[in-house]
Amino acid sequence: MCVGNIAKVIEVHHDGRAVVEDHGNRQEVLEMTLQDDDITPGDWVVIQSGFALERISEAEALEALRIRDGGEELTT
Repeated sequence: MCVGNIAKVIEVHHDGRAVVEDHGNRQEVLEMTLQDDDITPGDWVVIQSGFALERISEAEALEALRIRDGGEELTT
């Protein structure tokens, strides 16, 4: 079973790449499964193996991160 990670979009490059951040760690991901105009800085995405797989709402992201991180209250 593969588990995706939740990250916040920091930058969107219009060449199929985006920079995302998770717990202060930034990484470049490919957004081949999304269109450039599907995500903007501040959006939340599910990433796996260097690919942004789908955009999710902030509420979904915060709830998933809360569960993953042991129930702590998270804010943006």
